[in-house]
Amino acid sequence: MTAIAEAGPGNAKPWRDHGIALATIIVLIALAFHDALSAALQVWIVSPTYSHCFLIVPIVAWLVWEKRDTLAMIKPAVAPRFLWFVPFLLVLWWLGELSSINEVRQYAVVALIQVMIVTLLGVEVLRVIWFPILFLLFLVPTGEYLIAPMQRFATRFVDISLNLLHIPHYTEGTSFELTNGRFEIAEACAGLRFLVATVTLGVLFSYLVFRKIHKVALFLFASVVVPLIGNGLRCVGIILIAHFTNNEYGAGADHIVYGWGFNVAILLILILLGSFFRDDVHDATFVPRPNPKPDTFKQLAMVVAIAAVLISTGPAFAWWHNSRGAQPNLAAVAAYLQPGGWREKGNTGNWSPYFPGADAQLMLSTASATPVIDLFVGYYSRPRTGHTMTAHLNQAWDNTVWSRVTNDAGTTPQGQQNIRFRESVINSGYEKRLVWSTYWVNDRFTISPMAVKLLQTRAVFEGRESQAFVALSTPIDGPVEDARARLARQVSAVDLSLALDRADMPATPSHDGAT
Repeated sequence: MTAIAEAGPGNAKPWRDHGIALATIIVLIALAFHDALSAALQVWIVSPTYSHCFLIVPIVAWLVWEKRDTLAMIKPAVAPRFLWFVPFLLVLWWLGELSSINEVRQYAVVALIQVMIVTLLGVEVLRVIWFPILFLLFLVPTGEYLIAPMQRFATRFVDISLNLLHIPHYTEGTSFELTNGRFEIAEACAGLRFLVATVTLGVLFSYLVFRKIHKVALFLFASVVVPLIGNGLRCVGIILIAHFTNNEYGAGADHIVYGWGFNVAILLILILLGSFFRDDVHDATFVPRPNPKPDTFKQLAMVVAIAAVLISTGPAFAWWHNSRGAQPNLAAVAAYLQPGGWREKGNTGNWSPYFPGADAQLMLSTASATPVIDLFVGYYSRPRTGHTMTAHLNQAWDNTVWSRVTNDAGTTPQGQQNIRFRESVINSGYEKRLVWSTYWVNDRFTISPMAVKLLQTRAVFEGRESQAFVALSTPIDGPVEDARARLARQVSAVDLSLALDRADMPATPSHDGAT
């Protein structure tokens, strides 16, 4: 504020007023969308991949502080035309709510903050601090969906490298069997942490040292390619160290130390090479446009009020939408399945799925089949915060009791459609079971969590928001093919989709008036 007062005495009060207005709106956004922001914060805390996000706001503050002399020459002014972006961002946020995709919700919230900065400070301010405003997008922790393809890339890279080095090995999935040990490209070794950090730093570095667009494009391209190749070389190097030292080095904690050392070295080399091609970073003298007539307090208050009302409509509508759910009638589901040989009874073994956010749960077992087949239904009237089928807390079995032996996918006919199941063999030490699990959304079955997110968004507009997680389990007392055939026969005996549709039927009152 001192610098602003010295460079432009007449601008100090407008900066104070507009700054207070902006701070008020940002607090409102934080309160209105606290679920999305707290989810992002939780990821920053628990995932080392995104711990750098804690530095984004300080970096943005520093970048803005570097422009303080230029900003002092500008008189902030409201730009209410940017409020037209707010409804579109609220729709984007709501689509993220419906699909339970945190990144969509969080990008929409960050974009709201960016729009409010421009709306309440003006286009002239945007001309000066456009990059710090855009850099706020790195507050969103995203990229988890890249882990699987990056694992495959690293696996292929290692496989080709070992072949070129004529080292005997056997590759299965993401694992390598060498003569003196077994190695795996785990999720943590996929290189996502290195990629995310390099891209973030690469964007900042490009802004600070380059002014020519082709140099920016080449460096950003290198910020993506170099981490991928570098992580592949890191994996190869660690395997070679362990192989040639008979696992004396490179195994255990060593691979973490060596890996981080290699990554840091690659990053420093990338920055050093980029610095050789730096441009003249002295910005041209900023010539502010003629200041318009200062905003009156009434004008500023009006824009703030309109912005507050618009921003509040999104969470208010979502609250109304989520609070009108009815308790599902799973008794109707059980009654429909009863002729197919199902009876409502607790599970017959130690197998029990864990879906704490389900609006209702149903556990059935076959009345006469031997071995017994168990059926679990976790039913959701509509997906919402804390009540989503694909939440990480949900488990198809208790991981403290059961360990997964195999994981596959299969299809079995069911009425007019085929049901896609995730097939798992699990073992508790004294019992082995076959588990089929699937998601039911908008009268369709899928095993893909991403398909669930897309289908449930479409289901809202079709008025069919109910969804369910369905799992069947039976003991394996012989060949797994026998257990698989047993489940297939039981599934084909009834139409699960029609059964689940009955959960939306109103409960039939009993004779004593209870429901």
